[in-house]
Amino acid sequence: MSNPAEVWKSEKHGFDVWPDVEKYAAAGTAMKNIDQADLERMKWYGFFYRKRDAPGRYMNRIRVTAGELSASQAKAIAHLAYDFGHGVIDVTTRANVQVQGLDIQHLPEVGQRLARVGLSSKQTGHDNIRNVFAHPFSGLMADELIDTRQLCHDITALFLDSREYSDLPRKMNICLNGTEHHSAHFWTQDISFLAAPVASGGPRFHLLIGGTQGQTPHLAWWLPVWVEPNQVVDVTRSILDLFRAKGSREKRGAARFCFLVEAIGVAGVLDWLESRLPFRLEPCNERPAPAQSYDDLIGWFSQRDPGLWTMGLNVSLGRLTWRQLEGLAVLSRKWGDGQLRTTHEQGIAVINIPSRHRQAAATDAAALGLSVHADLLDRNSMACTGSQFCNIAVTETKGQMFQLLEKLRKKQIKLEGIRIHMSGCPSSCAQHFTADIGLKGVRVRRLLGTREGFDVFLGGGVGGQIEMGRPYRLGVDVDQLPTLIEEVVGEYYLRHRPGQSFSAFWRERLTDDGAKAREDEYRPPVWVCENCEHRHLAVDPPTFCPSCAGLRRFFARLEEGQAEAAEVVSPPTSERADGYLFAADESALQSDAGLAVSVGGQDLALFRVDGQVRAVSALCPHEGAPLAQGTIENGIITCPWHGWTFDACTGCALEPAGQQLNRYEALVEDGKVFVKLGGTGASLCPEKPVVTVKPRSVPNRSAVATLTVREIIDETPDVRTFRFDNSQGQIPLDRPGQFVNVCVAIEGRDIWRSFTVSSSPTRPEMLDLTIKLNRDGQVSRHLFETIRPGSAVKLRGPQGGFYFDPEQHTEPLVLISAGSGITPMISIARFLKDTGDRRSCAFVYGARTADDIIAQRECAQWASEMTHFRYYVTLSQPGVDWQGACGRIDAERIRQWVDDLARCRCFVCGPDQLMDHIRVGLLDAGVVAERIHTEAFQTQKLARV
Repeated sequence: MSNPAEVWKSEKHGFDVWPDVEKYAAAGTAMKNIDQADLERMKWYGFFYRKRDAPGRYMNRIRVTAGELSASQAKAIAHLAYDFGHGVIDVTTRANVQVQGLDIQHLPEVGQRLARVGLSSKQTGHDNIRNVFAHPFSGLMADELIDTRQLCHDITALFLDSREYSDLPRKMNICLNGTEHHSAHFWTQDISFLAAPVASGGPRFHLLIGGTQGQTPHLAWWLPVWVEPNQVVDVTRSILDLFRAKGSREKRGAARFCFLVEAIGVAGVLDWLESRLPFRLEPCNERPAPAQSYDDLIGWFSQRDPGLWTMGLNVSLGRLTWRQLEGLAVLSRKWGDGQLRTTHEQGIAVINIPSRHRQAAATDAAALGLSVHADLLDRNSMACTGSQFCNIAVTETKGQMFQLLEKLRKKQIKLEGIRIHMSGCPSSCAQHFTADIGLKGVRVRRLLGTREGFDVFLGGGVGGQIEMGRPYRLGVDVDQLPTLIEEVVGEYYLRHRPGQSFSAFWRERLTDDGAKAREDEYRPPVWVCENCEHRHLAVDPPTFCPSCAGLRRFFARLEEGQAEAAEVVSPPTSERADGYLFAADESALQSDAGLAVSVGGQDLALFRVDGQVRAVSALCPHEGAPLAQGTIENGIITCPWHGWTFDACTGCALEPAGQQLNRYEALVEDGKVFVKLGGTGASLCPEKPVVTVKPRSVPNRSAVATLTVREIIDETPDVRTFRFDNSQGQIPLDRPGQFVNVCVAIEGRDIWRSFTVSSSPTRPEMLDLTIKLNRDGQVSRHLFETIRPGSAVKLRGPQGGFYFDPEQHTEPLVLISAGSGITPMISIARFLKDTGDRRSCAFVYGARTADDIIAQRECAQWASEMTHFRYYVTLSQPGVDWQGACGRIDAERIRQWVDDLARCRCFVCGPDQLMDHIRVGLLDAGVVAERIHTEAFQTQKLARV
């Protein structure tokens, strides 16, 4: 199994670690002497190892279901922090409570003390269902539609202590809101039940699924069904069963529930619920209203019982001292009835305070350093745990945020309706993607050393609807943040339209560059591990270094100039008498990273293995990924896109077998690397036999040309085909399925983007690009708004390793696509028709609605004229008149449509998650990996074309 977490989970369940914890505690075992898998399993009991909290201490995360906390429970937590910890207690964005600084010998007693007051920290970490929370004032508000606290407890009872539901593919977040107004927080959970009034009968719930704030943020999908209160637990159980049954356990980075929803679609989830639930869910055509605000939980709030009040206290950045929490326990008994509530805004409230005691309660809270009043900076800011305690955080957050707020106060900056969230790493525990100003921690290597910095995102949160923030500035030094925030806030106050929010203002001004950019036009940031100098190319640093296992906090992002200088070498082409050409200075080649070079017009990748330099083909033969950006370990090259592995010495494929790299003779003299062109195929590996295949033909090299637009064809309401005049053959079309780069001039600068050619190379006189409009993107919007017949456009191509080769690909074909991913499939299908190729071909296509089907008439005509061509369409949001298949494309549906699928060669193009899901399904159906082609791009997160 490729996922190491699933390996150690299968070896010993997380529940079974407790006897070992007691053994470690009795012996006072140092953290460094505890098996790493056991340290991870301890999270099943709510104890999180903190290696950077020297000499190695633990954090305890305590479950506070529905935010309900009694005075005796609050006092017990305070005493734990005082007796065993640092005296620090944090309230989280899920209304949990965390105690920092515990030693191993105290963990069993911590668990015992919690149990005595009815608390538990069990299953608050790793692949478990986290704290089930509700509106923190549930049961108290006069305008509440339904009190959801008991439902929170019922759901918790479903999974707590269950071995079945404590082994999910990844974590799961669940919440309920019984009010009519649903704030931004409820739209980023895996499962959200949102109450809605109905004309007759009691209130019901809207159901949202698949939201997440992590490294791949996504707002939740709405399921068009009503859920009755008495159906909530059964629906939750069924969704958990779906996640356990079909969630991916192969790649942890693609294992969250949102990836499963993306793969099977809302229709797939509904199909599952319909087949598993003992009742039928009533259809719902009324979408929940988008969030218009965040929850304001600081101040005095009148309760439904006359004369009783809730005192919402400002806990700056969610951090309390043990004295404050103990004092609140005393206060709640003295002036209320001994009940408190934790909030998902990192706050705390004392409830059921009679009107006559309000002033006295507020005075006692002030004596603790807490208040029902907060300035706009405190009220609108949030920060995660940060590098002070968290293992994976790149930067400190709470300390940095406290200082940032003080500097903004000195500048007299007011954040009216503007929120700042600071996360210490891409995991987004402080939910920076849905903040007006989101700050993501990075470490940036400057000329004078490495500093803590932050990537700045603007426009997230509430602006008519929930939005994810867009990149504004990357790698901003901590000291520069106050000035930057002053500028963006001042710009908003000066230039916004009346009633326009900060988020909406900046979304209008910002456009994200480069969705699905290709290797030759997008260079992701270069991160360097300062332990071992390993270089990693990606939008974010890895969770740990693949070379020295150093944590994410050891990675620093190189400045642009440094990154480019270290990444690509453009050597001279002078040839020596012995036929060797200069490739690179030896000093440019790292021992644990590849180096991309161009030698005599050929692109190669250099690697150092056992002190020797090895030269192989630059691109992976699978889908053309740049191998120099992959990893090298023990002489094995791992492709950065799909994880295919190759022996750097022989060029032979290891997993899966059947592909090969050309290898080239290399030598090192006087600190310089020389390479002789005319590479050889892979040698046989004795331990890993290779299936020899016919060398694939190489498409023509790309060219740059300016072509005239001959015609523009409307395909769907937001898809057009731009037909270019290529009658002079300036773009040498060679293989169906390849792409070209398009250059447009915007605000005085050239911007290149990549689009697949939809026409067939059998008709080289024209070149068609079928393009979907992205209204948030620059290039597609420019093409739709500016380009007309007669316009001249600069193109470069053809390019890419995703194409159909009739000489190599002799099997029956299955062409699978979704949305605008149909373009390479149309090119291949047109090629087959024009060349008279009569092999069996199944054309499988998924679209959203009937109006979104691209090239429907043409494909249907082929199917009617050619018995060997079969055309299948499925819609994820079909209308009432649609008579065809419904739902997202999945492997099971393809197996129903295509007989003897294992014999076929399959081409797949669409969203990344869909391609991953289909590829796994095809492999399960017996299709060998060498016959599965996926149109893979390096995707820059949060970017659009």
